[in-house]
Amino acid sequence: MRIYETKHEILDDEIDVTGKLTLPKILSLSIGASTKQSLAYGVGPEYTHEVGLGWIVLQHVITINRRPEYGETITISTHGKEFNPFLAKRDYTFVDEQGYKIIQVDSLYAMLDMKKRKMARIPADLVDVFDPDQVKRVPHPDTPDRIAEDEAITYEQAYQVRYSDIDSNQHVNNARYLDWAQDPLGMDFLRTHEPKEVNIKFEHEVRWGEMIDVKIAQQANETKHQIWYGNELSAEVAIKWTQA
Repeated sequence: MRIYETKHEILDDEIDVTGKLTLPKILSLSIGASTKQSLAYGVGPEYTHEVGLGWIVLQHVITINRRPEYGETITISTHGKEFNPFLAKRDYTFVDEQGYKIIQVDSLYAMLDMKKRKMARIPADLVDVFDPDQVKRVPHPDTPDRIAEDEAITYEQAYQVRYSDIDSNQHVNNARYLDWAQDPLGMDFLRTHEPKEVNIKFEHEVRWGEMIDVKIAQQANETKHQIWYGNELSAEVAIKWTQA
């Protein structure tokens, strides 16, 4: 496998009120690193879009030892780990200036047919350059803990999809879902709690102008989130927290 590394200084617009890198930006920087690798190997977004395809994320599992703070320089490494004709796994590792691993992101990808808006077979030339392990079955991460039918909803909030939420695949950028997921928890909770593990699974795409509804059930230091478009479940998220 071919490992790609890029350095990044944490900027002012990437932090929250605690001065630490936000959850959505963790995903944005991760995706950015793999996009840089794809461009370096000649198979970037323009290449895939020319053949009517685009990479989509099915699931992220984020493990956080600590979130880097404003002004820190981190190293993000990524590699294509495993693939078969329909699924691909990619890992991301964030390392601080002292060499400590501070964040790990394990991601499951598929290929989208841009016209049919359906999953497509992954062309061999799009993965061969990354030299991943070819396997018959790509292992799936554990499913996020789901809100039970009889479980009380602690928070609920509606949002409308804006133009700036849309990415080059013509649907909501996957990092935006974490914005929606955590925002209803409120300032007091988010300032006094640190996310330690995030599991987000995407079910159906959401597009420009649509209204979504976020529902959250909280039990002690775990929150379970669902993002709905009408009667269609778009994403599920489970977050484990500790006191800050």
